[in-house]
Amino acid sequence: MGEAYQDLATENLALQSVPGYRQSFPVFTTDPTMVSTQAGTANGGNPAAVRMTRITDFSQGPVTPSGSPYHLAIQGQAFFQVKEADGTTSYTRNGAFELSPTGKLLTSDGAQVLSQGGAPVTISTSGGTPSIGPDGSIQVNGEQVGSIGLVHFQNPATSLQPSAGGRYVAPRNDAKPGLAANDQVLQGKLEGSNGNPVSQMADMIQAVRLYEANQKTIQAADNNQNQLINTLGGRPQA
Repeated sequence: MGEAYQDLATENLALQSVPGYRQSFPVFTTDPTMVSTQAGTANGGNPAAVRMTRITDFSQGPVTPSGSPYHLAIQGQAFFQVKEADGTTSYTRNGAFELSPTGKLLTSDGAQVLSQGGAPVTISTSGGTPSIGPDGSIQVNGEQVGSIGLVHFQNPATSLQPSAGGRYVAPRNDAKPGLAANDQVLQGKLEGSNGNPVSQMADMIQAVRLYEANQKTIQAADNNQNQLINTLGGRPQA
């Protein structure tokens, strides 16, 4: 459990600088079927009985200007759709997009940004800098040439699972097309992480301490068990 907590704290801290990253929190529960009252364990309980799960905080992060016309932020609850290298679709709040030499709109790691129709977004710059509206529509010289693929979820916390690089997958395939009510796309801006680096550093320190305490508890239980075995092994046979 301590190691899982440490991994989560490390992830939050490492991805703090990723635009749109959503921090996760640990939730600890106890499995009553595994609780042991064996003497010598901490508080009379089995450390293996404590389980950690993670929940993601999907609250809005701060939005700041970036200066790039291909950078987009979402004010609200929606997500961008991107196509991964294996052909699957994932969802992200990271709108730090860039235009390839062939006009494809890409994420910083090369995944294709999808349109509202599910095709890769392609923008021709021959007509000048594109304008991207609050609804995700793309216009060049006043003419609509495409759209940014956007979806929203009734409950992101239950619909989405974390994937690599701060992106998400939706195993239940319950994405709703388009923006949610009152959502809007902001061109030339990026959303920051909704995490707090100071509290995340404190979490990291706490995770290390918890891991060390858990290891000591397990070691103490092992020592007690070995001592009991040695004691019973030394008794004369009846």
